Amino acid sequence: SFNPSLDKSGSIAAAIENLEEVRGDFGQCGSLSAAAAITTSLQSIPGIVKTGYCGLMLPVLEDRRLAELGMKSNDGSSSSSNLSMQKLLYISSVCGVGIDTVPIPGNVLEDDLSSLMLDVAALAGRWAKPLSCRVFPVPGSRAGDKTTFDSPYMCNSCVFEVE
Repeated sequence: SFNPSLDKSGSIAAAIENLEEVRGDFGQCGSLSAAAAITTSLQSIPGIVKTGYCGLMLPVLEDRRLAELGMKSNDGSSSSSNLSMQKLLYISSVCGVGIDTVPIPGNVLEDDLSSLMLDVAALAGRWAKPLSCRVFPVPGSRAGDKTTFDSPYMCNSCVFEVE
């Protein structure tokens, strides 16, 4: 799988935004086709045995541009460039991982979390591929709150609404 680094120039989302076909921020028109092309390219490399996840990874807390878009998306604005749980799930339909390292409210309702997991499972089942739902409940937080992780392995973003 192809995944980002936390280095300033290591963002997959930023790289995709630089493609001529992508209209604006990651998640806008062209992002899905770019993600699909990258995943198809990775899966077509000759001589590599595919096991488990195989494709593009979009971990919000491990990609500085995705984390930044999460900040913009959850600040109360209603811009069409907002990065949401649904947009991430939509793009994961052509990627290799699913919902990955997304901070969610610590008091998320069990029914809401179950519905999200059912959506991920539906995509995985429909396309016969492994997908994960790796969310991070942040105790005491609400959607839109900024995370305050102190880790060399994660960057901070805003807590996403589970919608």
